[in-house]
Amino acid sequence: MTNHTGAVWAVATGVVDGRTVAVTGSDDDTVRVWDLTTGEQVGEPLIGHTDWVLAVATGVVDGRTVAVTGSDDQTVRVWDLTTREQVGEPLTGHTDWVRAVATGVMDGRPIAVTGSRDGTVRVWDLTTHRQTGPALTFPAPVKAVAVTPHNTHLTVAFGHDIATLSPH
Repeated sequence: MTNHTGAVWAVATGVVDGRTVAVTGSDDDTVRVWDLTTGEQVGEPLIGHTDWVLAVATGVVDGRTVAVTGSDDQTVRVWDLTTREQVGEPLTGHTDWVRAVATGVMDGRPIAVTGSRDGTVRVWDLTTHRQTGPALTFPAPVKAVAVTPHNTHLTVAFGHDIATLSPH
């Protein structure tokens, strides 16, 4: 798996058409999909970001596996991994690098949670591609986000601290 022309900053795994894949993001501004059984790249790179891709997560929307990517270009993009096409317009609102992405389910709907160097965390409905609620603001750049397996808590790493939040 050596087709990136820059450093790989992010990786996530998922299942597409019954095969396990890895999705990688790089400072060559691309997202690539790899078949983990063969080690081969699947198709051409996913192109749309205009700067380093720093964060990748996978999830399921309407029965299809998607990748959600965050970039230094301040955007979040959603990719259908079956068609290998971008879904909708980029998700915008962050004013600095998007360094962290996680996926989960909230109130029965698939979501993406994104964190940025601008100190904000945003929650996106992956069905409507709209932000849900206001941005959460932290006193330092957000470096990582995670949603618990049962979607009961959101954990955010910012600066030298970690916070765990309950959506209820």
